[in-house]
Amino acid sequence: MPNPSRAESIPGDVHVRCRLTDSIGDLALEAAVALLSDEERVRYERFRFDRDRHEFAVAHALLRTTLSELGDRPPDAWRFQTGAHGKPVLAPGTSPVPWSFNLSHARGLVACVVARGADVGLDVELATRVTDWRGIASRYFSAAEVAQIDRLADGERPARFFELWTLKEAFAKALGVGLAQALDATTFELAAPGAIACTLPPGVVPAMWQFALFAPTREHRLAVAVSDGSARRWRILAPPPGGTGEPLIPTRSSAG
Repeated sequence: MPNPSRAESIPGDVHVRCRLTDSIGDLALEAAVALLSDEERVRYERFRFDRDRHEFAVAHALLRTTLSELGDRPPDAWRFQTGAHGKPVLAPGTSPVPWSFNLSHARGLVACVVARGADVGLDVELATRVTDWRGIASRYFSAAEVAQIDRLADGERPARFFELWTLKEAFAKALGVGLAQALDATTFELAAPGAIACTLPPGVVPAMWQFALFAPTREHRLAVAVSDGSARRWRILAPPPGGTGEPLIPTRSSAG
């Protein structure tokens, strides 16, 4: 049974969990795979590279254990299905609680977010990886975001690109839409220290959304987007990855 005092705090909370994967041992990996459903194991076996396979298993096991920490059933009892645009949701009849969740992984880190009665999105990126960030920004970023990057010193531009990218990904995943759907109509502004400002697409009210940007490690950036259609201010709980290592540092928030 869930802890009653914890359950009372859940409706206003967003729970972020991270786990470092570079040091995952064989026993931990076996334990993660043991929690997967038959369908998840098929997907696990399809990955060509061990790293991708391992991160898939650890991420999905992390989601299951997080749901069980907050919910009312063991990790292997959660059942999922695919919703619109491929977003995973709980299968009907799995839980009386309207849990929502999202998963993401980047090299060396997996993460999940769980909330109750809200749309949530999560993205994590390795901000030091080499990528054609300027070409991607020209396709998916607004002109104001491109100008925001260009105002920075050369050495700061790639990190800012990944910070904006994680926010855009998290927002798109919370909405349940693909990245190509008018995300150049979304602008995130990170000029003010510690704060996230935004201009969202027509019909989307910024006051009904909350965003947060974290540094799980010095190399990674993680963004969260959440909304339940009201102006509620959510408490975003983000402990260190696996309870060890560098703290999960909140770099910016739209909550003020």
